Amino acid sequence: MDNETLSEHSNITSILMESRNVDPKLFDRYIRNRAIDEPACTGLIVMYSVLITLGALGNILVIVSVIRKPAMRTPRNMFILNLAVSDLLLCAVVMPLTLMEIITKYFPFGKNVFICKAVGPAQATSIFVSTISITAIALDRYQVIVYPTKESLQLVGAVVILGLIWLLALVLASPLFIVKQLKTHKISLGNGIDELNFCIENWPSNNRAYYSGFSLIFQYILPIIIVSAAYLRISYKLRYRFAAGFVSSDESSQKGRRQLRGRRLQRTNTLLCCIAVIFCISWLPLNIFNLVADLDDSNSYTSQPMMICYAVCHMISMSSACSNPVLYGCLNENFWKEFKDILCISSSEKNDASAESQKMSFRNKFQKVLGRSKPDLVAQVTEYQPCNTASSDMTVLTKC
Repeated sequence: MDNETLSEHSNITSILMESRNVDPKLFDRYIRNRAIDEPACTGLIVMYSVLITLGALGNILVIVSVIRKPAMRTPRNMFILNLAVSDLLLCAVVMPLTLMEIITKYFPFGKNVFICKAVGPAQATSIFVSTISITAIALDRYQVIVYPTKESLQLVGAVVILGLIWLLALVLASPLFIVKQLKTHKISLGNGIDELNFCIENWPSNNRAYYSGFSLIFQYILPIIIVSAAYLRISYKLRYRFAAGFVSSDESSQKGRRQLRGRRLQRTNTLLCCIAVIFCISWLPLNIFNLVADLDDSNSYTSQPMMICYAVCHMISMSSACSNPVLYGCLNENFWKEFKDILCISSSEKNDASAESQKMSFRNKFQKVLGRSKPDLVAQVTEYQPCNTASSDMTVLTKC
């Protein structure tokens, strides 16, 4: 051990020993390895636990829904599956590790350099994959709705795109693996504590601020612009096709179908607006906090109140892992059916009986018109359900 390291360890030891007389709470925090005092510490643990549980359950439902049934493994659903996987990693990896960093004074995993270096990139990769997946879903829906005549994306193409998303996320997160370092300080605090380990980011000069600005652009600003523009264009396209409507000789039937399409259009526009607004609101506080903290040279952002503020901003961002299964899963009719099947929630017998009665009534009417000598034709007609371009486009958003 060189003289500089010995001097550094000696300074830290003297500071901590002096803090026992000046600030007993600070010394006690190092003994207990707690950076946040009670009851704030317990409150953060409870809130993070609720987010982790809800987010994990919702995303596991989405993943199981796609894996268990081949019919659900469509190119559209593969993007939603990828989003669910990344959000599950947010719940299982990012949130627990971030909570650990917030409430501890020093690195709790000893001299494990690999864990120190892997924590940051794992967190950043999951976040990048989640936001890029949301952008890919918006672009895919844009292509299907706005340019329906173009060749649709195939399953192989979707898998290739997902691979590129993960590769891009790993590249964007790689600088964190390089700058993460484990610093060990020999010190005797009692209670079996003979050394303190700190997992820090050792950035040269102001490169940390540059990387934060770079991440802000690629993880937040660009996705917001692309998602908002894509969904605004989709909404405009659906309104245009809805206004065109279709001609029907039956005025009452035309009015009923127009009202149905109007309700579908309103529901679709509401869904698209919610996706863009929730994404914008959930990730805004954390990005602003990180940018301001990196531009500030003082150490005020490491104080206990500011760490609690950071935790709140982080939880708001991580709430997207809970809302995404709702926006992309529960509001999707096919996913909702799978959820009910997995959770053993049966449909109302009354609704089933009513639907079956309507179907039989419709079938009987055609049997009277066409006669029983043409059962095949009757079966074909009863299976046919009229649709139009606008309603079909809206169906892509909720039944793809």
